[in-house]
Amino acid sequence: VLAAVRDKPADLGYPSVDAPAPAATAAAAKQGAAQPQQQQEEKPKASSGMMEALKSVMKLPAVWALAFTYFFIYVVRAGVTNWMVFYLMAEKGAADAGTAALTVSGMELGGLAGSTVAGLLSDRAIRSAKDGSGLVGKRIQVVMGYTVAMAGALLALQAVPAEAKVLQWIAIAALGFNIYGPQMLIGLSGAELVSPKAVGASQGILGWIAYLGAANAGIPIAHVVQSHGWAGFFTAMLGACGVALLLLATVANAQSYGQRQAKAAAA
Repeated sequence: VLAAVRDKPADLGYPSVDAPAPAATAAAAKQGAAQPQQQQEEKPKASSGMMEALKSVMKLPAVWALAFTYFFIYVVRAGVTNWMVFYLMAEKGAADAGTAALTVSGMELGGLAGSTVAGLLSDRAIRSAKDGSGLVGKRIQVVMGYTVAMAGALLALQAVPAEAKVLQWIAIAALGFNIYGPQMLIGLSGAELVSPKAVGASQGILGWIAYLGAANAGIPIAHVVQSHGWAGFFTAMLGACGVALLLLATVANAQSYGQRQAKAAAA
């Protein structure tokens, strides 16, 4: 991968994805020619360094809202991944770890479908959006729907009888469907909130906070299970869904970087 993949399209002779439009380039050239040479030399040079990109991302409240949403989504994802085999053995009559793992396999298959459908739904929502609507917000609204369904899948799994093995597999597949959809869309939304040069920084912040959430599905959830049983486990998972929804509500109308730039140019 390192030998074959290039950093940007321009490295292979393609146009830059963030190249200015020809009209904008011509206008900038005329403006520069009209200014005295001294003023042009005194202009600060725009820096595209890593720290500048990181600072620009850290100033956006919407990125932090998505990051902490990611935290709670990953609490659920890692909690289900780490603990579901034990839950099925303890509460749902799985004979051994192999049998339980076979049931849990539905999560990944459901996740494959869920992430694909999430992208299709959010693209459709954006195409049908009214003028002035926050396009990132449209994706976030899809994530909110998935998060509600995630809570529903948790409740369904808890309610499935121990002898209904097929229903257990379906409930876990539904859970995977509704976990992996938000996981994909939150990262995409974070990329659309920032400038092309800051996408890497935004993904770094989102990923860092997300894996803090995954870490909290270890010892903290173990303590919950030991102290409050499996009912406590499901309460913690549902609580994570609830907090994620509250955070998502704050960015349900968020505009993309391109929208904000166009609005500023028109002002």
